[in-house]
Amino acid sequence: MWLLSTDRAELTYFNEPPSRYAILSHVWGENEQSFQDVQALRALRAVDHDGIPRSFASPKIRACCMYAEADGYEWLWADTCCIDKTSSAELSEAINSMYDWYSRASVCYAFLADVPTAEDPAAPDSSFRRSIWFRRSWTLQELLAPQDVVFLSQDWEALGSKYLWPGLLQEITGIDAEVLTFLRPLPCIPIATRMRWASGRQTTRIEDEAYALMGIFGVNMPTIYGEGRRAFRRLQEEIMRQTPDQTLFLWGNSLGSGVCSDCLLQAPSHLRDQQGLLADAPSDFASVPDLVPIPYEHMSRAFSSFAVNLGLQSPEAKGGFGILLASSTLPEFTVTSRGIRARLPVIEPIEITTSNSSIRCVLALLACARTARKPCPYIALLLRPHPGKAPVYHVGLSVRHVHGRLSDSLTTDIARHTLPESVAHRATLLPDTRLHWKELYITSCSSDSPFLPTPRRMSHTHSPGRTPHEQYYVIFPSWLVVRLSRAGFTTPDWLPSRPHEGRLLDRAHAVFAFTFSHALAPGVERFRIYVGLCPTRTGHGLWVAVEVSSHMGRLEPDMHDRASDCDRPHLSWHAPGARTDAEKPTNSGGTTGMCAASEFGDKKRKVCLSVKRSDRTMGSTNVSLLVIHVDLGGMVYEQLEKRMCEVRESVSPVTPPE
Repeated sequence: MWLLSTDRAELTYFNEPPSRYAILSHVWGENEQSFQDVQALRALRAVDHDGIPRSFASPKIRACCMYAEADGYEWLWADTCCIDKTSSAELSEAINSMYDWYSRASVCYAFLADVPTAEDPAAPDSSFRRSIWFRRSWTLQELLAPQDVVFLSQDWEALGSKYLWPGLLQEITGIDAEVLTFLRPLPCIPIATRMRWASGRQTTRIEDEAYALMGIFGVNMPTIYGEGRRAFRRLQEEIMRQTPDQTLFLWGNSLGSGVCSDCLLQAPSHLRDQQGLLADAPSDFASVPDLVPIPYEHMSRAFSSFAVNLGLQSPEAKGGFGILLASSTLPEFTVTSRGIRARLPVIEPIEITTSNSSIRCVLALLACARTARKPCPYIALLLRPHPGKAPVYHVGLSVRHVHGRLSDSLTTDIARHTLPESVAHRATLLPDTRLHWKELYITSCSSDSPFLPTPRRMSHTHSPGRTPHEQYYVIFPSWLVVRLSRAGFTTPDWLPSRPHEGRLLDRAHAVFAFTFSHALAPGVERFRIYVGLCPTRTGHGLWVAVEVSSHMGRLEPDMHDRASDCDRPHLSWHAPGARTDAEKPTNSGGTTGMCAASEFGDKKRKVCLSVKRSDRTMGSTNVSLLVIHVDLGGMVYEQLEKRMCEVRESVSPVTPPE
């Protein structure tokens, strides 16, 4: 590793880290000095009156060297200038070694460029709590790994330390104080919990979502910038190879007992709704509950308890299925070209019945449990067999919440796992239902499964009285996605921006929902766009609706089309350039115009939604395009945009590796 001498800011190479050195943690800003820049300082030292290259270093490097020297440290490491990023081999070695380097450091200086000195860090709305340092992925390991972390203000004044503020840091990061103070070793923390810590953090490069977590999970893998989301998939595969902790698979939503009582359960039909065993990003773990893995010696009791609570085994059976399962083999997961080959105890077939639906599925029992859950905290994956004879399975059921009429149901969730108590009163045990070990293939991710069906295409023949173009691909232009991102709104990774990525809207899948959350207040400031096809009309019975954060859970009543045969805000189509009355949608199911617009929200949060419909069809099909445009207004959104501009001005993107 390369280290800076604190007295001169000169680089020296070490085969092994020295016994004492300081290390810098920070958020990259503008004009950071690189490895080559610092090496070039030697040529300038003759110009300086005292011959010290440190005088020519950047203000950040110079101040950090001086601070470390005053603390008695001879050597300092900083990621900006101690890695030769022109060498892909050295960059990969540094990224794989970074957690170890931070853990070996005698002290870590966390420089917070956006935190003033004269402020109480514990204040409810302090700059310390709001610092961008707590929202970057790389700084997570820089908080966890070092024994001693000293927080420094923008003036390089000491604010406090990790050992001084474990409770405050727990409030800000969600990481237990016992973990921060090393009273609980990091390897003892469940995989899903560690993923949850990273779920709200951001990186400049998508690949760094995975690379920044390698040390936290104790894995190593090559760094390949340009691979995109595959980096996070590879990280999970490495974790799966090295640990039996199955909480890795428990991301996403759970099927709760309350949901089952009034919902429509079905197999997700669209390509992008199909889910595999592995997550696409750390953000998928944002809502995972507290989980614990089950050790081998307790698996018998876990499996038996699940069977009892599901009604498959009587309580007097003293072990029964649990003893049979736990004594015969162990769960196993292997990455293959067909997906992930898993050996798991399964209960199949199970039929889950609600007041509106009935669907068959397979329960795959996992060796993990919810904490503080009674009577049975054990969890099972919801698997759906792929049509055909191959033993291939997808994860999850589509949950459509029903509001009034069944035809008005909105697709809102994919339920991936369940507790026995959530489905026991609605699960039907069929004559051939049994609990046994089974080897099966589970699709790895939704994006690369070789077994997913292609989108359905509408036939050229139409029923009498029906007009064509009753199927649409819904897309959001890429420039709109960029503009929303710059305004601070995070967009779903699968948000379609090109025609072949569009979500297919038809009579069978009549509503799509797209949620946008603001990065500065993800649980508070958000809006959701609904695009639907009226279930009672023929022709172009399209409608749109927007829920803003102040009205989440219901549609704006003044936006309803009271004159139509459906209470949805139907689009009033018009030719491009024509004037429309957006506040009074009309029954226009048979119009052939191309544009429509509506306005939602209030003076604080305003969402102006416009839709352009192309009469061109996709290839030889009768599927048309719907292009969505969004304009935001109102006092709240304007203030959030100003705040995002301030954040962008304080942070400069990391220089991409060559």
